[in-house]
Amino acid sequence: MITVQVCFKSHFKELAGTSEDSFELEKGNMKELASKICGKYGKKMQAMLMDPENQSLNDRGTMFVNSKGLRVSIEDHLDDGEQVTFLVGIAGG
Repeated sequence: MITVQVCFKSHFKELAGTSEDSFELEKGNMKELASKICGKYGKKMQAMLMDPENQSLNDRGTMFVNSKGLRVSIEDHLDDGEQVTFLVGIAGG
């Protein structure tokens, strides 16, 4: 069992009603974390977080980065104590 810290920014923060949370995971992967977040925060969070066509993380205007500043995907393994930040991407030109 591992514990992962979650940091919600922008619209994710609005949906969760908090800027941070923590989750205990048995498998220690991003898929399990996403499932727990959706289960806790409901359908609006699921619509923002998950791509309904392929059940992967939604990459349309959203970003998910780990403690190392690397973008994470649904298959990624997470370490105990790791922090994952959920945010809406900003584009510029």
